[in-house]
Amino acid sequence: PRSESSSFLFDIDQEIETKKSVYTNLVICAVMLNFTFVLWGLLQERMLTRRYPRLTGEYFTYSYALVFTNRFWTLIMSGMMMIYFKPRTSRSTVIYQYSFPSISNMLSSWCQYEALRYVSFPAVTLFKALKLAPVMLMGKLLGNQSYPQYDYIVAIFIGLGITMFMTSTDELTFDFDVYGEQTSAKWTGVMLLLFFLFFDSFTSQWQSRMFKRHRDLSMIELMFATSAFSTTLSLITLVHDGNLWPAFDFIRRHSEIQLHFFIFSLCSTVGQLFIFYTIKNFGAVVFAMIMTTRVLISIALSVALYDHKVTSTGFFGLAVVVAAVCYRIKRKAEGRQLIKWKGMGEKSEKEIELVQEWHEHIDT
Repeated sequence: PRSESSSFLFDIDQEIETKKSVYTNLVICAVMLNFTFVLWGLLQERMLTRRYPRLTGEYFTYSYALVFTNRFWTLIMSGMMMIYFKPRTSRSTVIYQYSFPSISNMLSSWCQYEALRYVSFPAVTLFKALKLAPVMLMGKLLGNQSYPQYDYIVAIFIGLGITMFMTSTDELTFDFDVYGEQTSAKWTGVMLLLFFLFFDSFTSQWQSRMFKRHRDLSMIELMFATSAFSTTLSLITLVHDGNLWPAFDFIRRHSEIQLHFFIFSLCSTVGQLFIFYTIKNFGAVVFAMIMTTRVLISIALSVALYDHKVTSTGFFGLAVVVAAVCYRIKRKAEGRQLIKWKGMGEKSEKEIELVQEWHEHIDT
């Protein structure tokens, strides 16, 4: 019975759940998703843009070590799920197919981390809202998908808002990185973010295509296989570039970053479990609402803690992006009952929706 229900991971028992308990579960999900991913983002900025020890120390410049750490803990988590839930094993997939989303996922994460050297964390966080445009493009190319007209309008307004936000901040430098080193090319940070959007949209659309072509493929198996590829490939990359020992030595010498690495990995792992639970039981629209709140909290805390300068034009651009995202959520919610009890969580929900929402709102 467990293997049969594994594709409906963490479903609420719809026969016995009351209105009060459903709302309680929803509040817990909202709090945990915001807490884990806001803290995850703040630690990401701390580790990649600040010195160890503070003010007088050295920078941690090995961003690929973060990629390896995240993929390694995801591998452990998905491996434990494979053992506990015993999902069905796909017999129609070929092992090399998992390598494509693994490589693109690694590259998208690396581009995101490296972009923090040139662009402020609030700008990077807001820029991710532009994922909608490349996701639609990849959907057209890989799956011949169609999208409602309002998605195109929303994408345009998100682009305008992000442009206003990024051009108004005085931290968007094009000749020097956060470490004070002169760069060889202008617009490096913006280019890294564009590559991030490209690779991440390819990852989500390729995985969605795999689910459509291989009906016996489960989400847990996909996560385990892609994280196994990613862990191995990122480790090989660290060894090949000669960064494995320097990164390990840096972590060994600085006790503060040891704690940061542990909490960073813990937040990523626990947060991913709550993504599963929330989307499976409350749907994509409720999840999108929660993660939109997370974006605002992350930007506000980053501005407060790290003293980023945002002008009135920047705040207006932020408002435009949030309004466009909220409008899209409203349109997606039309005709749906957002929160249900005693019958909530229809088990016909497909893993495709889970993959698409995962990549639209989360970047680990």
